Amino acid sequence: MAKKWRLINLAWVFLVLSSCGWQLRDNSLLGINLGTVSVSYPESQSSIGIELKRELKANNVLLVGATDKASFQIRIIDATQSRRVSARNASARAAQYQIYQAVDYIILDASGTEVAPATKAAAESTYNFNEQDVLASHNEEIILQNNLRAKIVRQIIHRLGEVSDSVTGQ
Repeated sequence: MAKKWRLINLAWVFLVLSSCGWQLRDNSLLGINLGTVSVSYPESQSSIGIELKRELKANNVLLVGATDKASFQIRIIDATQSRRVSARNASARAAQYQIYQAVDYIILDASGTEVAPATKAAAESTYNFNEQDVLASHNEEIILQNNLRAKIVRQIIHRLGEVSDSVTGQ
């Protein structure tokens, strides 16, 4: 009898979840028909370039080194980052910092034509600075810098997905 009620309750859960439109979120940012992608960046921007390549591979995009074999080229032009004091404590010392990162990039098609003009992807965040634990504050800043870089990479990949959809006519 208990097994019967368990099955009935389970059926109700499936019925309610499927009727309300709930579904698992699709994490893929790119369409299936993307083709091959080449990523180029100056040596000074290797951290953002490596992160971008890693995320493209995670989205099942075939990366090529030669630009003549690529369906799309992502060229990172420049990357900047800054940190400024956004709040002070009663002793006029920094209590909170704001960090900012931005990347300028262009997307080209296989023929080398700009399909996305020079675009800036940017992200910012703030964190509290603890004078009593400078090492923890520094580690928090490093983690936030990595998070900002990941946000910027997602913005670039999202833009690549939009461009590839418009070029292929989907």
